[in-house]
Amino acid sequence: MLITDAIPRFNSPPSVNHYWSGSGSRRYVCKRGVEFKRALALCAKSAKIKPTKAQVALWITWYKKDKRQRDIDNILKPILDALNGIAYLDDSQVTKLFVKKEQSTQEALEITITAKEIQ
Repeated sequence: MLITDAIPRFNSPPSVNHYWSGSGSRRYVCKRGVEFKRALALCAKSAKIKPTKAQVALWITWYKKDKRQRDIDNILKPILDALNGIAYLDDSQVTKLFVKKEQSTQEALEITITAKEIQ
């Protein structure tokens, strides 16, 4: 059985390069990363998305408005972390990722989550 949910358009995450901060050998998610995780979790909950035990596939479209060269893989960690415990119990359940980057007049994310119950 397939279950598909969508999170409404949402602001872009911080790049993984700006997601972590640290002091000495201690590493932690920076303030902007914590704010992004909290906001995306609230958006997912308001879309009535509930955690699943199933395998999960994510379709992510990243709309970026500037011309800077940015790596598409740098946005994944903040998104996967934010949905942990919200759309799935653990991000190890994510078995497929489809990510697309498009030029746009507005920064945004679109995320579709499909869960497949394990037979």
